[in-house]
Amino acid sequence: GMKASEPSIPLWADTPIKERGPPPYVPPGDWVYNTKGGPVEGKINVHLVPHSHDDVGWKMTVDQYFYEEVYYILDTLVMRLTENPDRKFIYVETAFFARWWNQQPASKKNMTKALVDNGQLEFVNGGWCMHDEASPYYVEMIDQ
Repeated sequence: GMKASEPSIPLWADTPIKERGPPPYVPPGDWVYNTKGGPVEGKINVHLVPHSHDDVGWKMTVDQYFYEEVYYILDTLVMRLTENPDRKFIYVETAFFARWWNQQPASKKNMTKALVDNGQLEFVNGGWCMHDEASPYYVEMIDQ
């Protein structure tokens, strides 16, 4: 029988190469996506919310996490949002952002400010880090 840890349908990447066939989704040949579409009647409409959830000192120290993971996320994020005004991102962990911000030259800070002004980069939660609860009561958000 199937184990609880197994997916209910076989994953394409787990199928032997000679048996795979084409991938289930092929990106457009020109790699251009319609990011301006809205809800379409009669279709499943998916709302994606790109956001951060970088744990501040969970499985490694805050320093390790910042330099090995988060610094590059923020650097790449600013570059990619600047390239395309249709892109948006929500950043949560003020602890990491403040540290990254303090290390940036004026030019990168100005780029970041412009992204906030354009509504492409938004900060939520107002906390030093993201709480882990799905539907937190205000006490959990404050105490985290």
